[in-house]
Amino acid sequence: MDLRFYHDGMGMDTYEAQWEGLEITYEDYEPGFGRPIGVARTSEINLWAVSATPAREDLVSYAASVAQPPVLMADMNHIQESGVFGGLWTVQQETEPHPVKAQINERLNWLFDYYQQQVKQHNWYGFWDYGDVMHTYDPDRHVWRYDVGGYAWDNSELATDIWLWYYFLHSGRADAFRMAEAMTRHTGEVDVHHIGPFAPLGSRHNVLHWGCSAKQLRISTVANRRFYYYLTADERIGDLMDEQLEAHKSLHDVPPMRKRANVDVSDSTMVGLSFGTDWGSIASAWLTDWERTGNEKSYQRLVNSMETIAAQPKGFFTGSGRMNVESGAFDISDRKGISVSHLNAVFGLVEICSELVDLIDMPAFESAWIRYCEFYNASPNKQKKELGSVSNNRSLPQGHSRLTAYAAMKKNSDKLAERAWNEFTRNNPEKTLAIPEVKVVEGPYSLNPVSEAEGISTNYSAQWGLAALQILRFIENFPEEL
Repeated sequence: MDLRFYHDGMGMDTYEAQWEGLEITYEDYEPGFGRPIGVARTSEINLWAVSATPAREDLVSYAASVAQPPVLMADMNHIQESGVFGGLWTVQQETEPHPVKAQINERLNWLFDYYQQQVKQHNWYGFWDYGDVMHTYDPDRHVWRYDVGGYAWDNSELATDIWLWYYFLHSGRADAFRMAEAMTRHTGEVDVHHIGPFAPLGSRHNVLHWGCSAKQLRISTVANRRFYYYLTADERIGDLMDEQLEAHKSLHDVPPMRKRANVDVSDSTMVGLSFGTDWGSIASAWLTDWERTGNEKSYQRLVNSMETIAAQPKGFFTGSGRMNVESGAFDISDRKGISVSHLNAVFGLVEICSELVDLIDMPAFESAWIRYCEFYNASPNKQKKELGSVSNNRSLPQGHSRLTAYAAMKKNSDKLAERAWNEFTRNNPEKTLAIPEVKVVEGPYSLNPVSEAEGISTNYSAQWGLAALQILRFIENFPEEL
């Protein structure tokens, strides 16, 4: 297979030029970073020991069990009641008596069905691509943007994997499990460098799964794998999660912010991490290792990092810090302002923090997390009063409505619950919850007939799906009608 990168750099030989290119094509290019070194692809072989040549009917049965291997699964209600995975979802009822909840469920089902249909119509499941979906649709060409920079393969952007897993836990649908399983296999194997200079980091979304120069913890994160491991005890996934235990050290060689700032990597005992995409990823690795093995080192790293995030002047709103690579403890910042990224909470941080709050009794950390949940989407006046300054980055307000809903639950606040509902529905619930109109495009505008819905992108779908699932979980008093 020819796995070479697909362009020659187009003269982008400086960080300044690469950043300009990123602004145009959404692709983070850097010479030498588009190599597939270390990516993986696992296959499975099934053997039957038989005493004689099998009958044709037996061979058909064998083939069927390979295509759809039976999976032993606990009852969905039992899984939800156990509190595992943060308890951030409800189990869908066969008949939902509440009309608004029924409408949310209907749209959740429609969204999954739409993506399942897109997989088939656009033939996404090739050898290297099996399990992934595309990032952005092009309504002018009536195709997903398979050939445009960072708009092509999704590579877990904005927690698509987590959306599919929570949707499976909510719906109990076997086809949702299969799609989430395929994505977990892919994103843990192909989207991650397992050996070589970028190991064990993952690659941001790109025309090629390994093409982007942004090699990041948020793609290789254990937060995307642990569902499949705990539901199936798959040991290959266990190996992939073990790879991530020291992944934070790789940020010395591949600092995430190297193109925007002079990153000091002179001290090998310290590494800079954001409190969102970076720490959330390494925290998920340490949490899962502690759960699986009782590893005291992972537990202590987790506790040290939680304590020192909580001790920051603005908690999670401090944004980032320098962490000791062995102990997990962050230096306490002397910055007085706040630093907020709209990406911090949307790559699994919400889900991991919910579990940490439940599993580790640390009131200061819980308070810091609830504070972030309450004030990310808060009005400028409320942010100013609480934090001393106003965030200049408040994107993805609908996706962050689930943070407001979590804070509402924790503080037993009807006012926050109402705010979360308004954020989720964008103050227009009838439009937000309506099933999008789908049109079929045929030749000569499309090589094959395809269905397309206006305004649907994978970023939107993953964040809307997660917000909907958690709004259902944490808001008790829904309006009786839209």
